[in-house]
Amino acid sequence: MTLNHFIGANIELPTGTFGRNPTYKPLSELKLKGLSLEKRLKKNNGSKLVKVYETEEDASGIDVLNLVSGYEPVREKFTTSFVYEVEGYLHTNNTASHHKSIKTLFNYIDENLLEGNFMEIYSCWDGHEGKEKDDSKNVAINLSTFQFGKHLKLKDINHLCETFFLEDKQYVLIKR
Repeated sequence: MTLNHFIGANIELPTGTFGRNPTYKPLSELKLKGLSLEKRLKKNNGSKLVKVYETEEDASGIDVLNLVSGYEPVREKFTTSFVYEVEGYLHTNNTASHHKSIKTLFNYIDENLLEGNFMEIYSCWDGHEGKEKDDSKNVAINLSTFQFGKHLKLKDINHLCETFFLEDKQYVLIKR
């Protein structure tokens, strides 16, 4: 199963890919198995340049996507007007790639969160968008003070990204 992540805001958010670091190489330079060069070119829409990630960390980041109709029930978890799907390694925090994905998410939020406003995150297993959230997992994060919940004060965004990950049925309120 897939743990899906969603983000909500009171303003429209930019969609796209964030934090990834691709390079582009000629298809002819790559050692690919399986398909012939002609078939690869056709599959790559005729482009002779291919997006390549040199390391796993280069491939880490997030994608923010418009919500598709199958995920509409998740809107009930949000108080905000705009809800998006977020893809990335956000459900665990044990490698540099996971840290980078989480940091990219919080940098994205930091860049788009206006003073005095808030954003929301909700995560759930695919197909469970309409099920009840687990209020015991609710947490609030203040990006101005780095207050994490009621009892934990973090040093900075890096400290937050080293300790945080998203869980099933978890609601997160991020404010500034």
